[in-house]
Amino acid sequence: MVIVRYSEIGLKGTRARNSMEKKLMENITYSLLKEGEPATVRRGYGRVYVEGYVDARAVAKALRRVFGVKSFSFALRMRFQSLDEIVSAATLVFSEAVKDKYFAVRSRRMGNHPFTSMDVSVQVGAALLPFARGVDLERPQVEVKVEVRDNLAFFYGQEIEGPGGLPLGSQGRLVALVSGGIDSPVAAWMMMKRGSPVDILFCSLAHPVDTTAFLNVVSRLVDNWSFGYDGTIFIVDGSKLVEALTDHTRFRNSHVTFKRLLYRMAERLSPENGYAGIVTGESLGQVSSQTAENLLAAEHGIGLPVFRPLIGMDKEQIVALARYIGTFPDYNPGEFCSIFSDRPSTAVDAEAVDREEATFGDVSHLLEGATRIRFSQVHEFTERNSVESVRRKESMVGSVIIDLRRKEEYERWHVPGALNVDVRDVEDFVRKNGTNKTYVVYCSTGLQSAYAALKIKNMGARALYSDQRSIRKLVEEERVESNVR
Repeated sequence: MVIVRYSEIGLKGTRARNSMEKKLMENITYSLLKEGEPATVRRGYGRVYVEGYVDARAVAKALRRVFGVKSFSFALRMRFQSLDEIVSAATLVFSEAVKDKYFAVRSRRMGNHPFTSMDVSVQVGAALLPFARGVDLERPQVEVKVEVRDNLAFFYGQEIEGPGGLPLGSQGRLVALVSGGIDSPVAAWMMMKRGSPVDILFCSLAHPVDTTAFLNVVSRLVDNWSFGYDGTIFIVDGSKLVEALTDHTRFRNSHVTFKRLLYRMAERLSPENGYAGIVTGESLGQVSSQTAENLLAAEHGIGLPVFRPLIGMDKEQIVALARYIGTFPDYNPGEFCSIFSDRPSTAVDAEAVDREEATFGDVSHLLEGATRIRFSQVHEFTERNSVESVRRKESMVGSVIIDLRRKEEYERWHVPGALNVDVRDVEDFVRKNGTNKTYVVYCSTGLQSAYAALKIKNMGARALYSDQRSIRKLVEEERVESNVR
C-alpha cells in the first residue's frame, strides 16, 4: 500500500480539514484513474492511504502531480500487539536492504503505547545491526522508517516528494491570462497549487501559429495537473486588437494598453463564471510592460484583484519551474511589447492608458466571438485546428504553390511556378481550382500562410504552410542537388 502525507491541511480547523481531505482524496482518485489505476483511496487521521493498485510506477506518476500531496511512500502495513512484533517484522523487511551498509532507523508514533518512538528506533536498530556494516545517523546509506499509528505499523524506506500546496478545488476559481510562452503557464500552476481551479484566457495575435504553440503548452498544464477540474479555455481572436494598437497615431502606449484590455476581458468574464481574481505571469521589471509604474497603470480601474505569483522571481527560477511542471515551450513566441513598439515607455501614466482604452472601446465584442473549449477537448480541438508546415521539398511536387507576399516581393523572387494571391482571395482561388489538390502556401513570416492553410484545410483540401526563408532554403537545396546530378 501507499501512505500519503500532507502538510498545510493538518493545520486547518476540523471543518476545513475534513473538506480538504475529501477533496484531496477525490483528486487522487481522478489522477489514479487517468493512469489506469482503479485503486482504493481512504483516509486515516493525518494520512491518506492508497491500496489495491497494480502498477507502482503509475501510482507514483499520479501522486507526484496531485496538489496537496506533500510526500508519499510505498509501504508494508501490519497489525501488532507488542513492540516485539514490530521489531520482528522490521527485521524481516529490512535485513536484506541493510546488508553490508550503514543504516539509520527513523521512527514516528501516534496513539497510546507502552513504548516511545525512541524505543522503536533502538530495538529495531539493535535487531538489524548484525546484518549491517554499522549505524550512521548523519549520512546513512539506507534509511529504515517505521511509523506506528494506534495498532498499525508501517514499514518503508524512501519518501517521494509531491508538489505540496492545497487540494485543487479547495479555494475560489480564478481566470489566468496564459500565452504559449514560459511565464504565464507557471503562474497559473502556482495558483492551482494554492487550491484554486483556474480557467484560461488566451488572446491569439497570429492564429493558428500562436494558437498551436499555446495549446501545445497548455495541454501539458491541464493534462498533468488539473485533476478533478475540467475547466474552460477562452480563445479570443486578437487580430483586430493588434491592428488597432499598431496605429501609433491613436495609441502611444500600446504595450500597456494591450495589457489593460486583457485584464478587462478577464474582468468581463467574471460575472458569468464567478472568478475571484485574475492570474498573470508578470515578473517585476522583466520587460517594459512589467515595471512597477506600468503594472500600476495597466491595473488601474480593474474591478478584480490581479494575482502575480511570479512577481519577485527571476527568469532562471521561472524556467526551472516550467521544466519541472512540463510546460517549458518547444517554441517561445516572445513578448508582445515588441509587436507594438521598438522603444516602449517604462513609466506610462494611468490616465493615458484610460484614454487609449476609451479610444479602443468595449472589449465585449471580442469575447462574444471567443472560442470556448473544455480542458478535456484540447487534443481534439488541436487536431482539428492545426496545419502542417512544409518540411521536405517532395511536398511541393505536384502541389499548387501560393505566394501571399506583396507583388513587388513576389517579382523579386518566388518559388518557380508559384502564383501570387492576396490572402483575402485564397478561398475563392481554391474554389476555382478545386479541393482535390494539395496547396502549399507561403508568406514572409509564416503567420499569414498558416492562417490561409487552415482556411484551405477547412474547405476539405490538403494544405501546408511555410515562411519565405524556409521554403527558399528547400528550393535552393533542390537546385544544388539538380546541379550535382
